[in-house]
Amino acid sequence: MARRHARGDGASGSGLDSLFPGGLPSAVPAPARPSAGRRLGRLAPLAVWSALAGVVVASLALPFVLPPAYAARQVAYAWEDLPTALPLDAELALPSVMTDDAGRTIAVFYGQDRVPLSLAQVSPHVVDALLATEDDHFYEHGAVDLKGLARAVLHNGSSGSTQGASGITQQYVKNLLLTQATTPAQEKAITEQTLTRKVRELRLAVEMEKRLTKDQILERYLNTVNFGDGAYGIGAAARHYFSVRALDLTVAQAADLVGILKSPTNYNPADHPVRSQARRDVVLARMRTTGRIDEATYTAAAASKVVLKLTDPAQGCGASAYPFFCQYVLQVLSTDPVFGATPEARADLLYRGGLVIRTTLNRAAMAAAQAAADKALTPTNRVAAGIAVVQPGTGHVVALGTNKRWGRDSAKGQTQIVLPARAAYQPGSNFKPITLATALEKGFSLTTRFDTPNGYKPAAMNYPKGGFHNDNDRNNGVLNAYQATAGSVNTWYVQLEEKYGVVPVADMAKRLGITSLPRTGPRAITPKDASLTLGAYEVSPLEMAGVYATFASGGITCAPVVITSVTDRRKRALPVPPDGCHRTLSPYVAAAVTDVLRGVFGASGTGAGLDLGARPAAGKTGTTNSSSATWFSGFTPQYAVSVWIGDPRGGQKYPLRNVKAYGRTFGTVYGRSIAGPIWRQTMTALLATEPVIGFPSPATTVLTGLAPPVPDVRGLTRDAAVTALLRAGYLVAIDPAPAPVDPVEAPGQVADQSPLPGQTAAYGSPVVLTLTSGSDTTAAVPTTLPVSPG
Repeated sequence: MARRHARGDGASGSGLDSLFPGGLPSAVPAPARPSAGRRLGRLAPLAVWSALAGVVVASLALPFVLPPAYAARQVAYAWEDLPTALPLDAELALPSVMTDDAGRTIAVFYGQDRVPLSLAQVSPHVVDALLATEDDHFYEHGAVDLKGLARAVLHNGSSGSTQGASGITQQYVKNLLLTQATTPAQEKAITEQTLTRKVRELRLAVEMEKRLTKDQILERYLNTVNFGDGAYGIGAAARHYFSVRALDLTVAQAADLVGILKSPTNYNPADHPVRSQARRDVVLARMRTTGRIDEATYTAAAASKVVLKLTDPAQGCGASAYPFFCQYVLQVLSTDPVFGATPEARADLLYRGGLVIRTTLNRAAMAAAQAAADKALTPTNRVAAGIAVVQPGTGHVVALGTNKRWGRDSAKGQTQIVLPARAAYQPGSNFKPITLATALEKGFSLTTRFDTPNGYKPAAMNYPKGGFHNDNDRNNGVLNAYQATAGSVNTWYVQLEEKYGVVPVADMAKRLGITSLPRTGPRAITPKDASLTLGAYEVSPLEMAGVYATFASGGITCAPVVITSVTDRRKRALPVPPDGCHRTLSPYVAAAVTDVLRGVFGASGTGAGLDLGARPAAGKTGTTNSSSATWFSGFTPQYAVSVWIGDPRGGQKYPLRNVKAYGRTFGTVYGRSIAGPIWRQTMTALLATEPVIGFPSPATTVLTGLAPPVPDVRGLTRDAAVTALLRAGYLVAIDPAPAPVDPVEAPGQVADQSPLPGQTAAYGSPVVLTLTSGSDTTAAVPTTLPVSPG
């Protein structure tokens, strides 16, 4: 059996006392380094230092090519100057685990496959094989085995072959240093066959035996060494080659794994089975010779064939059941500075840090989105679906779905682009609610009516040849916001944008979380770009889901959140990207947009037939020019879902014509054709067990034009709130004392009001506004609205 307890404590003493357990002869003091000008020959007896030089040369597995006295002097002078700092506290590379919102694993990442184990979790056969082969007297000597040294010196000096003399401690020193190497140059310096490197390694081995017990060294060694085929440490090796726990390894299996250590490349049993089995038999013979196994055990083990049961642990997003979601999380981990200042630091943390990364992925939500996508479109369909599901008020991305499968073969309809999250496409009329929110914030009334001529040409703005056209190519009459939105009338929204400005609409989009719009450079949006309101600029389904989640939450915008917590190998919490949740719209504006979008499901709306029955919902179709892409985005108080349909190769070149979906062919695809049903099926499954919750009503004054109920202006800017209140027939006063500090509220907004929203007050009576902390409360407030020119 193993002699693991023959000497369980670390070697005592220091320097050569640890190297030679009996200590230095009293007549031979440790030599001091001579001052400049002293002759090397004055150094008294060199016997001990010659022995140390012999250790070095033998350990190098080279014949003596230097005079022993010369080598001894060089070792003596260098010894005390060598560094003794060991990275014993440095952490081995450990796999990181990505989980869903319930803590169940969805992906694993590692640079080195390793399963750290205690010595008690390792089969005694492994220890027996290791000691018999690598360091038979490990528990009996100090940092160097003198018997092994003598044997190596004699062998190397008298034969044509070479034999090493590095024991387990020295080997662990080298392996420990290798685990900390980050460049090929560092690895080369640690493994190069030079006198300097070997003396340094010996010095560190002496220091190690002072600081660690023999059991600790052996345990760390077994967790560190490379067993080939990407397996590091005995735990990973047992799992990889035999699919068993290290504790359950048989004598033959233990000998096979220990045999790999001589050369992980040459004795890898998966690549070199014959060579590996021969090496295994050498290990078994050593175990018999050293008395660690008896003859019968040896005979049975040597007669057995090596039977591998290879297990490659799933690694990376390609091995995940949720590869697209995983890839989006991986991109956040790889690019967000919260996980490291440089790409290299972030990669090191992920692939070596032993992290547990809890994500927002909800398996039920993923199943709902995936089922809806698969029912509509086959994985090999040229057309793709991108589905993003976001929780309003938190930013949690609970699902990213697509009909496509993970891969690189575009001919098979596969992709590695995260369609719902990263890819951007023109959203068409899905963008119109952003224009409506911009106007409402500036005091626009939903009862305002515009004529809707076909071929409308806005003054001082860009427009296509023949002007802007409606989808039905006709004038749709004089409409208010409800009618124009339900019918998705383009020229009504161009006029609304014309009235309140292109740039303010682009600013609103940015506030609501759309970061993909070009705001600088040659393609930057200008005040003339009227096509913005019709969705001419690319956004991703995840961005659009975030916008609609803002409406659903009553005006709270959050950054997309896919990571809720990260803990390291010691279960310490690490920072994660903030959700950035803050109020961007007043409750009134959010409620007003929601109320308008509910009408899309009406009998005359573009979303007719896509409603959720008795459950209140709001949404909007989207179809780009020539059906290059179609959308449906919508929400309830619990979820916001955005669905994009298009050809990933490019919608302008490959428009949605003659598309096969739901077992039939659509000659021309609209937002309600495929995207709408996917949205409805996803929502129905998501909400199956959720309570029915209604939406808050916007202020009656804005809806009907009647005076008494006080509008809700909380969250609006001061000027917008003043405009809304004056328009409703009230005067405005500013409280000189601002509200307490609230990190969610930005300066210049309304924090509170009196009377409260919905209360009745006399026409012309004052409404007192309390502004957020940091606001200017001294500015003069007008008593009437300015008269619009013309």
